[in-house]
Amino acid sequence: MANNLTYKSTYEDIGWSLRDTLDKIKQDGETKELKFEMLYKYGRLLFMDGDIDKAYNVLQQCSIHSIDNFVVTDYDKELYYWAARCLEAQGKKDLALNGYLLLLENESYTKDDDVFVNEILDRLPLFGDITEFVNEYKKTRQEEKENPKDLLGKVIKFLKENK
Repeated sequence: MANNLTYKSTYEDIGWSLRDTLDKIKQDGETKELKFEMLYKYGRLLFMDGDIDKAYNVLQQCSIHSIDNFVVTDYDKELYYWAARCLEAQGKKDLALNGYLLLLENESYTKDDDVFVNEILDRLPLFGDITEFVNEYKKTRQEEKENPKDLLGKVIKFLKENK
């Protein structure tokens, strides 16, 4: 998949990688995995090009495609990282920071991936003193766990309590 891309990949690197994906689609036909890859790389390319709104929309399409088609990849965390970067670039600092904190909170994303963790940690100083925001975030997340508002949350809570 996008294993040849890093967080520091250049515009050219992303463009060539996208071209490779499009060539695979031309050669083998569009699979749900290749469509995910195409959307992800295109979103990153748009981000690098400075078209932040369009990049965010494409990354959202990629996320929806992944969920709707049960596409399982190791690149979900990168998808959500770049979506948070878009939010940050759009000036939606609270939403971006919330996205970064959700990523850090997800142990399956952070386990054994210091590069990923460091990429997020490098973004946090840009938000200034986030102590109050983090405390409020923790409080809200704890409240959501203890008193879920949606059906899925209630089912998860029930299953955890009745192990």
